Amino acid sequence: MKRILFFISFAFSCILCIGQGPSSPTVWLRADSAVLGAASWRDVSGNGFDATPSSGAMPSAFSRMNFNKCFEVNGETFTLPLGINDTKRSDVIVVYETYDTLGENALWQIDIDSAKRIGQTTHRILNDNGQITYDTANRLKPVINYLAQSWRTPEVCAPTLTLCASDSLTLSGRIAEALYFDRHLSDTSIVQWISYLAIKYGITLVETDYMDSRRNVIWDHTDHPDYCTSIAGVGRDDSVGLNQKQTFYADGKMIVSVAETQDSESLQTENNEDNPAFIADGDFIVFGMDGVVPAVSEIYTQSGETYEVIGRSLAQVTGNAYGYQTCILLDTAGVNDSVAPVLMIDRSGTGEFSDGEPELVLCSGTDSLGRCIYGSVQWDTDQNGLDFFCFAVRMPGMADTPKAMAADGTAQVAMHHDQPQNGRKDMTSCFPSDSGNGSELKNTDSKSAQYSLAPNPNHGCFIVEAQYPEAQDVVVNIYDADGRLLLALSGKGKRFYRFDGEVPTAGQYLIDIIAPMERKTLKMVVN
Repeated sequence: MKRILFFISFAFSCILCIGQGPSSPTVWLRADSAVLGAASWRDVSGNGFDATPSSGAMPSAFSRMNFNKCFEVNGETFTLPLGINDTKRSDVIVVYETYDTLGENALWQIDIDSAKRIGQTTHRILNDNGQITYDTANRLKPVINYLAQSWRTPEVCAPTLTLCASDSLTLSGRIAEALYFDRHLSDTSIVQWISYLAIKYGITLVETDYMDSRRNVIWDHTDHPDYCTSIAGVGRDDSVGLNQKQTFYADGKMIVSVAETQDSESLQTENNEDNPAFIADGDFIVFGMDGVVPAVSEIYTQSGETYEVIGRSLAQVTGNAYGYQTCILLDTAGVNDSVAPVLMIDRSGTGEFSDGEPELVLCSGTDSLGRCIYGSVQWDTDQNGLDFFCFAVRMPGMADTPKAMAADGTAQVAMHHDQPQNGRKDMTSCFPSDSGNGSELKNTDSKSAQYSLAPNPNHGCFIVEAQYPEAQDVVVNIYDADGRLLLALSGKGKRFYRFDGEVPTAGQYLIDIIAPMERKTLKMVVN
């Protein structure tokens, strides 16, 4: 084997039309172009390499991958004769998802002759010289897998391609698309194909720009490398058959949909094709987050109001997508708060929300699943190409409960990093003089609150309890020895609170418990 080029990233899918756009595939199988129960899986490349299912007929029902059709398979395979002679190269792209964490699953195999084959599983690359192990575990998310192979033997006579099979292995999971090229793709074509698949199936590409069929950069990783933890988008590219009107984002905690109505129930359709909204060819809105467990920060607007947020996102707009109305459904599960977060949009393009007055979009209600609805949201209204945004809760005063909701759903216990000096506690003045901050409740008189910290000292895990004579809101802030705020815990409208907390390293910490009636500071030691 002369050369092996292997690339694997989070799932993405692909569609192509002959002519304009990236290099055309030799074989192109798409679930959204298949016919249920048909005798074969139709090849839409125009070359007529239809695939025959091992059961004799295509599956009888579709599954869904980011609102697009796919097939559930459990031992089902698809075989087609390639009818290609004298080729020594091949590029294969497969969009799939396994249900098995550890077990090796088959992706594809090409039988060159009776003795030689090339192919790939979720763990190994197969070729005419042997095999190469590249992984030992499976990702339980959709994956796009691209593999380029070359081999020595030039006498290839009508090889057979089998999908979802390799030696004695099969695939247990879902498959959405498969593309075979009887040649190696250029670097640009690879980026165009996987970008299309990433947008369609809502999967993040790692450390790469996204490019449409016109070679426009629709997601600029080079300029915004900090916003690549979760990437998803909507858009249309007729050259590759893409018309993505809605997408999951932030690990499924959000749905972003192009909408011609504010009726949220009609927006989350089972099939992307059923969304009635219109997107013009060449228009894209792509979103990226700055972290799975992002840092908490306070944002001060020009009006003097203070907001606490978790995480930030970036929206990059291509073409005329600034004119589209979108609707966002936000899953707030785990947030112990009756007040919905506010969608805060920084139109300045700097990512510094205090540079100008951020635009606030209030929650307009909840859908049948309890998700917050943010309707009639337009992106890049000033046409500078991008907006920064986050979800936040206003903090009118220190006694208010600082609640926050990240775009990825993180809430209630939030990590803080690199707080500015004016947001730090002065450890020398705030440490109480007594060292008795153990597990017993602290009582001053019958009308005072009672507090408990246990165990103390501890190894990083602890429980804070507070009991008040009457129901009220409470905020618990944990500071490290440098005065940096590490955790923010909060609750509303109760007399008794119990908070489970965790800090990562040994040292001394302050626990500041704030309620309207009084404030209490406890000292904690972590061994």
